[in-house]
Amino acid sequence: MATSAPIRMPWRILNRSVAATPLAPVSSRLASHNFRAQQCIQQSVISRRYASEMVQPPPEPKASAPPSPPSTQHGNSDVQAATVREEGAQAPESSATSDVEISMPDTSDEPPRLPRAVQAVYLRPLRREAKYGVPTCDLQLRSYNVRNLELFADFCLRAAYYLGLPASGPVPLPRIVERWTVPRSSFIFKKSQENFERRTVRRLIQIKDGNPETVEIWLAFIRKHAYYGIGMKANVFEFEALNVGKNMDIEMEKMKDTVDKTWDQVGVAKGNKLTADQIMELVNRENFRAATHGNAPYVKVPPPTIFSGIQPTGIPHLGNYLGALHQWVHLQNTATPETKLLFSIVDLHAITVPQEAARLKRWKKESLATLLAVGLDPGRCVLFSQSAVPAHSELMWILSCTASMGYLSRMTQWKSKLQLQDNASPLDESSKSKLKLGLFSYPVLQAADILVHRATHVPVGEDQSQHLEFARECVTNFNHAYGPHLVEPKTIMSPAKRVMSLQNPHQKMSKSNPDARSRILITDSPSTIKANVMSALTDSLNSVSYDPVNRPGVANLLSLLSHFDVEGRSAEELGKVHGDMGLGKFKSLVADAISVGLEGVRNEYERILDDEGYVENVEREGGRKARESAEETMGLVRDAVGF
Repeated sequence: MATSAPIRMPWRILNRSVAATPLAPVSSRLASHNFRAQQCIQQSVISRRYASEMVQPPPEPKASAPPSPPSTQHGNSDVQAATVREEGAQAPESSATSDVEISMPDTSDEPPRLPRAVQAVYLRPLRREAKYGVPTCDLQLRSYNVRNLELFADFCLRAAYYLGLPASGPVPLPRIVERWTVPRSSFIFKKSQENFERRTVRRLIQIKDGNPETVEIWLAFIRKHAYYGIGMKANVFEFEALNVGKNMDIEMEKMKDTVDKTWDQVGVAKGNKLTADQIMELVNRENFRAATHGNAPYVKVPPPTIFSGIQPTGIPHLGNYLGALHQWVHLQNTATPETKLLFSIVDLHAITVPQEAARLKRWKKESLATLLAVGLDPGRCVLFSQSAVPAHSELMWILSCTASMGYLSRMTQWKSKLQLQDNASPLDESSKSKLKLGLFSYPVLQAADILVHRATHVPVGEDQSQHLEFARECVTNFNHAYGPHLVEPKTIMSPAKRVMSLQNPHQKMSKSNPDARSRILITDSPSTIKANVMSALTDSLNSVSYDPVNRPGVANLLSLLSHFDVEGRSAEELGKVHGDMGLGKFKSLVADAISVGLEGVRNEYERILDDEGYVENVEREGGRKARESAEETMGLVRDAVGF
């Protein structure tokens, strides 16, 4: 008896258990027909299931009975048929039941799955739904090969799923088409040209409601497993709470008092000043490099050089002391050992107005003695006279050849010296007769003083900031003409406000004022200080308040008192503290505070002048060091110019 023909089913829905199940004999034809009907039903169910978008792959089917070995010869087939007939004759019911059990698959669980290779082609990657739809990251993929692009986009989506990130896409973006023509011959004609076209295909994957740290891990994983020929660009969104700016303003107001007491910055008119080398030291610290994950290189910069000068007009007054000398001492005490410090008695600037020779020599000695008395150490800094270094004048002439006369005409120093208006011009008839070349070119010599020592920082008052801008202009002009040889200096603004005259609070304190009561010298006796303060011009109100606009005289005295206050209180605070005090008693308080603050300077000044030859030795040694410093720069300048 011949066996029944095998059932032929489409290969797309076959699985291992069905394909390996032996066919039923003739005696179980009815069962075979029933099995064929069940297989058709299963085929339609499976086709409908895999035609739709699946979210999860079906589970593995249970293991079925092992298949029987196939027959290869007709003889074996006859033997097999005879054996089946014999067994069927002995136990027909059990044979039929056994045949049905062998031919019928186990359908108690879910239907069998497709092969994994088929699923990988026809099924989309697993996805997670976004709950809120807040964008977190946009990943754009680019490639010239669309197959590589689709493969890597699928990889990115699967990685996002297993990291718990809701991803959408890949969304096709407009193609980028580039076309160009290349000539293939020396003569340009149509047949010698070859046209090229390159198309860039793009896909966009969006992550929504993702944790920023998880997104960073996802991007790092994708970068690690980047596919050949795929370009990536990610835009990561960060979200902050509203009203951050308002909250920052409120917190800054709360911290203002604390910050003002410990303010450490260059050029800030409050608190201690942080020098540039201290900033570089902070950048090169190990904890700073650790914060940047070791990516910050060591910043190697040449040691800074600080230069400043003062005119030899005799003993300095309070304005000179608070505006310049006190700051010089602070820079000396806070600078690192590698910092070069140079402070000069600029006697060449003093002769822009005619001077008596004997008086100029005496003033130079008194000025240098004052620098030593306030605390400058000749072993730590270089103290010298400007005229002792010829390189200052030489560089001044070289810089004047590239300086702009229009820029010089806009400077305010020569106008204030000649008591001219701010819009005065050196070509005016009223200015020609008064203006001298030395006074007009005063800023060029000042620029040479700074640049000849390659100064990186210059402490100046607010009235000298314009001259330092001109020095930077000279650096730009020279370097443009001869090459980058000069160093552009930076400004260190003095923290002290301008000290005004005691007799005219609208003018600054000056030794050129004929009234000696308008100023206080740092070597004045306590009686002289008290007499000048008691005669200071104030107003008719017998009270104390800080109002620079309406009460400038009282505000000036409060500013002086704040500089010598042992508690470091500001002028505004002192005005509130002494608000109920009368002006007479308040002036006496100011005079006593100034006398106590200048007592140490006055005693040291007298001791230095009594030491014969000490000031001259300091000036001589400082001049030698200054000439060596200037020669380093002049060697470069002479070679650049051609001398």
